Amino acid sequence: MKNSSSHYSDIYDYGEVPENKRVVKPRELFPIWFASNLTIGDFAVGFIPVILGLNLFYTFISLFIGTLAGSILLGVISLTGPKTGLPQMAVSKRAFGNNFGNLLSSFQWVNTLGWTVVNLVLAAFAFTLIFRINAIISILILTLIIFLLTYTGHHLVAIFEKIMGIVLAILFIFIIIESFTKYATIISYKPVETAIGAGIGITLAASFSDIISWTPYAADYSRYTKDKKSVFSYAFSGSFIAGFLSEIAGVFVAILSLNPSGNPALDMRIVLGPYAIIGLSAIFLGGIAANAINLYSNSLSLKVIGFKFKRSTVVIIGSIITVVLSILTYNKFYLFYEDFLFILDYWITPWIGIIIADFFIINKGKRFKIKNAYNKQGITAYMIALIISTPFMDPGFLYKGIISSLYLGGVDVSYYISFVMAIMIYSILKKSGAFATV
Repeated sequence: MKNSSSHYSDIYDYGEVPENKRVVKPRELFPIWFASNLTIGDFAVGFIPVILGLNLFYTFISLFIGTLAGSILLGVISLTGPKTGLPQMAVSKRAFGNNFGNLLSSFQWVNTLGWTVVNLVLAAFAFTLIFRINAIISILILTLIIFLLTYTGHHLVAIFEKIMGIVLAILFIFIIIESFTKYATIISYKPVETAIGAGIGITLAASFSDIISWTPYAADYSRYTKDKKSVFSYAFSGSFIAGFLSEIAGVFVAILSLNPSGNPALDMRIVLGPYAIIGLSAIFLGGIAANAINLYSNSLSLKVIGFKFKRSTVVIIGSIITVVLSILTYNKFYLFYEDFLFILDYWITPWIGIIIADFFIINKGKRFKIKNAYNKQGITAYMIALIISTPFMDPGFLYKGIISSLYLGGVDVSYYISFVMAIMIYSILKKSGAFATV
């Protein structure tokens, strides 16, 4: 009898997983997306509405809707995995062509590096407070742990996420329960509200963008199963439950800290007092859980582009860059967290729209081969959708779209615009035959 983990072999890590090797049960997607969203990134999103002065009602509604919408898209994109057996960025090459698909894969490489740095820096905050060691030492230790997990491939990552799902659920539930022992402070919370509409819009966009940032990873994990029926529900529920739970924990801690410091680990220690080690452990363990996913998909992005490096080389490159960037941004990166969320995801929403249009509307899940270097219809739809959404952007310190700044109070709705326009334009171009690739 063959080793039960043979389907996780390196042979399939970077290419198509044959149907006879897709033996993973769809339910295994739940712990992957559950553990990867019980993290400091989602927890920090809960600080945003408190800092913006939203009351609890608008805070909960905004976080709920944003997380729900993002999780639905993650579930939908996960369906491409069992239908193709391909990594996620390879799936998108039919709509964009091989060469433009490689460009988008390079964006995903940057995306995964960026999130790895964010999670590592914030996890290092907690790790440093627990063990009272130098921040650089914390970064190096955490990176080594993440490197070892990622180096072994999908199999160990999946096992680790199962364990972390249970551990992190217990820790975050404890944080919420312990925070609610101070329910009088939470219930009596009356912020000095400024622009409610802007606060709702920013919170909605932040929670939405936090979840959709996982969509370019989706098929990397769902391609190991061939049971298409339950993939959506497990990917959706894992990300939604964990994301919303983490965000609510962040809201409570931000309120109870009375004056959020910009460092969630410090606020966690203040709020939990004698139980601070539990909350800090949730932060750094959650960072490891998220970064095992990040670094694994980071290596896939380079391989999809066509780099012939061995696994060890690819993971080492990502780890070294992550360490350097984390050390450079350790003392100031959280100040830019909200803007980072917005900027990093601008390329993703029109990409999601075109994948949905190409895979589910035009081709209805049919298998395919990459035939062209450039698919003019996909590229045209993508660029037009981005251009149309530009006036609705407001990433903060870099650019302010005219419609966002003049009519929407600085609320960034470009994600929704580019997503809808990409679906519509791509579908129209495909059905009309305009800009067809020769």
